[in-house]
Amino acid sequence: MDRKNFLKTTVLAGLGLSVLGCMAQKQDQSAIKSFSSSWIPPVLPFELTIVKGTEPVDLLERGIKGIGGLTPYVKQGGNVVIKPNFSVPRTLEEAATTNTAMVAALVRMCLAAGAREVKVVDQPLGSSTPGLCLEKTGIKKAVEAVGGQVFTYNGNQDFFRPVVNAGKVLTNFEFAKDVLDADLFINFPILKHHRAAKVTLGMKNLMGLVWDRKFFHSSDLHQCIADLAAFCKPHLTIMDAFRGITDNGPVGPGPIKEYGQLIIGTDQVAIDSYAATLFGIKPEEVGYIRIASEMGLGQIKWEKLKMKTV
Repeated sequence: MDRKNFLKTTVLAGLGLSVLGCMAQKQDQSAIKSFSSSWIPPVLPFELTIVKGTEPVDLLERGIKGIGGLTPYVKQGGNVVIKPNFSVPRTLEEAATTNTAMVAALVRMCLAAGAREVKVVDQPLGSSTPGLCLEKTGIKKAVEAVGGQVFTYNGNQDFFRPVVNAGKVLTNFEFAKDVLDADLFINFPILKHHRAAKVTLGMKNLMGLVWDRKFFHSSDLHQCIADLAAFCKPHLTIMDAFRGITDNGPVGPGPIKEYGQLIIGTDQVAIDSYAATLFGIKPEEVGYIRIASEMGLGQIKWEKLKMKTV
C-alpha cells in the first residue's frame, strides 16, 4: 500500500456533512484503490468562525483561540502543510497574496502545538516568477524565521503524484505529494478578484497543488475547480479576508478593499460563499461555488451553519 487518502471521514456537528481529507487514489490493474491515514482531527466547535478586526496577526490569533487552539488538530510529531496564495510577485501591501505575517504566525502556532515540521507550499504563476514571488511577498524569510519551510513547485514534477479522481472533467492528474502525505492540511487563500473566475477563494486556491493547471483553463474551469474540491477537502480552511484587490486579479496591482475579516471552517462551499458576499457578489454567481454546492460538497447557504463571530 503505497498510496493513501489524506483523511478519514469526519462528521460535522449539527449538519452531518462529511469532511474528507485530500483523497489520494491510484489505478492499479484497472482498479482504483484508496488508503486512509490514521490521523483524524476533531470536529470544529463551530462550522464557521468569523473574526473581525484591524490587525492581521491579531485576527489569526483570536480566530485560532476561537476554535479551541491548534493542539487538538495537530498530530504530535506530525507534519503540517499550509497552502497560502503567493502565486504572484506582489508585496504584502499590494494585497494580491495571502498575508505573509499571518502565514508565519500560523506556522509558529503549528510548531508550538507539537508539529514536527510545517511546509508552506504553492506553485507561482509562470516558470520565471517563483524566486521573485518568494522575495516580493517576503514569505520565505518570514516562514523560515519561525522554523517553517517554503517550497515552490514550479518546474519539478517530482513534487507531484499521479492520482485518479471520479470527477466530471478532472479525472486523471498529478497532485502535490506533500499534501497527500500530510497529517494536517490547511488551505489559506486570500479573497481577491480573478478575471476568469470572478473571484479567487478557497476552492480555487487548490489549483496551485496541481501540476498541469493549464488544463483547467483549456477545459471547463469552474467544473474542474469543483472536481478538485471534491478530491481535496482540507482539514481546515482559513480565509484571509483582511484586504484584497477588487479588480485586475489575480496578478494585480488593483484597487484594494479593506474587509477586516478572517473566516475559519471546514466547509469549503460555505466559506467561499460567505467570502463572495464580502466581495459584493452572490455565491450562485460564482460558477465553481454553485457547481460544488450542486455536487453536495457543502452549504452554499452559509447562514444556516452554526456560526461564531469573534
